[in-house]
Amino acid sequence: MTIRNLFYLTILITLMSKPVMAETRVIKIDNSLVDGNALNLGDKMFGEARYGNAINGCSFQQDAIVSHRDYQYIGFYDGNRQVCIARRKLPGGPWETIRFNDYQFKSNDAHNTISIGICPKDGTIHMAFDHHGDSLHYRVSHKGIANKPETTQWKASLFGPILSELEKDKKIKITYPRFWQTPDGDLQFCYRLRGSGNGDRMLVDYNPETGLWENTHQIDSSKGTFTDTLGSSDSRCSYPNGYTYGPNGNLHATWVWRESSQGSNHDLIYVYSKDRGNIWLNNAGNPIDGPPRVDSPGITVINIDRRYALMNTHGQAVDSQGRTHVVMWHCTKASLKAADSKPGEYIWGKPEARRYFHYWRMADGTWKQTELPGIAGNRPKLFMDKADNAYLIFEKEGNLVIMSAQATNKWSDWKEVHSEEGPFHNEMLGDYYRWKKSGILSVMVQESPKQNHEPTALRIIDFKFNQ
Repeated sequence: MTIRNLFYLTILITLMSKPVMAETRVIKIDNSLVDGNALNLGDKMFGEARYGNAINGCSFQQDAIVSHRDYQYIGFYDGNRQVCIARRKLPGGPWETIRFNDYQFKSNDAHNTISIGICPKDGTIHMAFDHHGDSLHYRVSHKGIANKPETTQWKASLFGPILSELEKDKKIKITYPRFWQTPDGDLQFCYRLRGSGNGDRMLVDYNPETGLWENTHQIDSSKGTFTDTLGSSDSRCSYPNGYTYGPNGNLHATWVWRESSQGSNHDLIYVYSKDRGNIWLNNAGNPIDGPPRVDSPGITVINIDRRYALMNTHGQAVDSQGRTHVVMWHCTKASLKAADSKPGEYIWGKPEARRYFHYWRMADGTWKQTELPGIAGNRPKLFMDKADNAYLIFEKEGNLVIMSAQATNKWSDWKEVHSEEGPFHNEMLGDYYRWKKSGILSVMVQESPKQNHEPTALRIIDFKFNQ
């Protein structure tokens, strides 16, 4: 072999050893109008908006969009401040909307979103709405409604009255309601007691045989002492990225802590449960003594300093091999230096210094990380396909942005694959259940208002991906 041939052979081997950068094709298959006049906060009657004017589509909603039996459902507030739930037959049927006349939404707090859940076993549709440390507002449909949508006329009388308790004689005040389905077709409900910096997360099980909620129990704790360079704190609350069942039936949860003192968030926490959230295990698989708390051993998997502007309530997904993935944004020394800023100068970081980071857990419990290219947008949501390729959705500069990374390249090749022109102003939410069943990603978007209080169009845009 000549020296020249050896040289070319070396180049060929080097090229073959590099990750394969296959193209991801994004195909927009539908853009449907849910409501032409959906609510935006901030008006003369109810006062200025708190925490932003987007109330339909916030990162802490799990879920606002749910699919079941080839029908898709979405909960939202309309421009008349009515609580609404709409449905359509997939893939592209017209939207039918129930506008409840027995409750008017009077808050201008963007935390007071609507979450919906469907119990596959009995076909009930559940709604929780208008909470930020407020009495529970909950209603549920008659049984069978979601399991026989074709023969069900969509009207308000399908739902019962508004309730302030789940279990009998146990009235509750809550924040951040969440519903999710279990692998065997049951439904669970999660919420926070008390407030930011001093809150406990609670979990409740729905019994489809009796139609009752039961087994209310605490799943994390505000207790313990945390000390860092900023000082000490004796109270906090969790801000979860999500609660997700994996392929083997384990329930996975990640979150960050927000302390009652010095504000901002710190660290990535991971726990999982083999029994639907009754007993929690740490990263090494050891049972945790009581609800997880800041000093529970083995639950902090990534150390992130409070000075680096870690945001809360991001994207979480579990892939086909049971690996937990999280994408969150925070700053780094390098990004702060490039933005001419210092650690701790801004509670959420100087915008130019914010970066997305993909963290994922390997089968042996070790955690890996990749910094995504570019400056971060708003809080993202994460989806894994059947081949474990990753897709991230978020709003940036008014547009819906989709990024993707491939499992074959160990998610090292994050890149933007689509930008849907807005302007939109909500945090992007997707329909997990439709995605899981068909690989079609339905994303909820609301157009930006010219003035804060003006109602605007609420839409669902559907995408599919070809690798």
